[in-house]
Amino acid sequence: MLSKLRFIALAMAVTALYACATPPPSPEPIVIEEPVTTVDEAIPAPATEQEPAAPELSFVPPTVAVVLTNRNEAYEALAEELSELFASISIYDLSDKSQPPVSAFRLINDGQASAVIAVGLRAARSAIAMSTAPVIFSYVFNHQDHGLLQDHSRGVDAFAPLEQQLNAWKQDEPTLESIGLLIGPGHADLVLEAKRAAALHGISVSVVEAGSDQEALYLFKRIARDIDGFWLLPDNRVLSARVLREMIELANRRDVSVLAPNPSMLSMGASISVSPDTADVAERIHTIAEQIHRGQIDAVPPMTPLREIRIDTRHRAGTVTIAGRRSKAAEKNP
Repeated sequence: MLSKLRFIALAMAVTALYACATPPPSPEPIVIEEPVTTVDEAIPAPATEQEPAAPELSFVPPTVAVVLTNRNEAYEALAEELSELFASISIYDLSDKSQPPVSAFRLINDGQASAVIAVGLRAARSAIAMSTAPVIFSYVFNHQDHGLLQDHSRGVDAFAPLEQQLNAWKQDEPTLESIGLLIGPGHADLVLEAKRAAALHGISVSVVEAGSDQEALYLFKRIARDIDGFWLLPDNRVLSARVLREMIELANRRDVSVLAPNPSMLSMGASISVSPDTADVAERIHTIAEQIHRGQIDAVPPMTPLREIRIDTRHRAGTVTIAGRRSKAAEKNP
């Protein structure tokens, strides 16, 4: 019995010793859940495709073809002035026998010129008949006789404004009181304009309307003794070189002052010439060509007046700007 008790006591001691040697089980970890913080992030708006800015279109200057009736000094001078104003220009001479007008205009039309600039009557008539591009004509006085003003054509005046011509003449010849005006038929409006301008200066006008140069000479002889000035306009129908010389010689014998439309007539004995300024004619043509190139031909008047005129006398020469502006060039001795 005692042995049994000892055995039980020993077993209890061993159990206690084992319990002390075995570590207690680890407690379950305590998880503390932190509150979830929501951050409001701005949602970017969907990217919109911006239309690219339209590129700035630079103005492309017009390409022009210049058609000369012949190699007249005045025509060639205008062609030179136009060559300075246009970046792209081609020049054709209708008096060149090696290239007939049909061939010239075939080249012009194939080249797709923005405008054709016709200098002189023959060039203007040919251009309007054969050009597929708009036509600008110059140095044509009797354009109405040939129907040159059409939907696709415009012109530049071939003469200085009549009032400006008379102003220059009166300054050079202050004693003018009675003048004769030589002109061909079909210019009733021009005659009225001349009479109005003369009336402003207290000058009477006798109109010499002739159908030919020989008739012009005959009529001039009839009125030469009753006038102190003879006014010539650039009407080639009534002005031939031979008749001009006879009229000017007779005028000089009778001490009649002669206003001529071209400075070359001074060498024949004319007293004064009032003519278009070549550079101004070229500038007027350049402006019209740019308007046509922009598609604005309807905004261009049928005939464009000049802004500057050339005044030459036996003693001096100069270019005068009209329309109320100061003179372009001072007078100079020839």
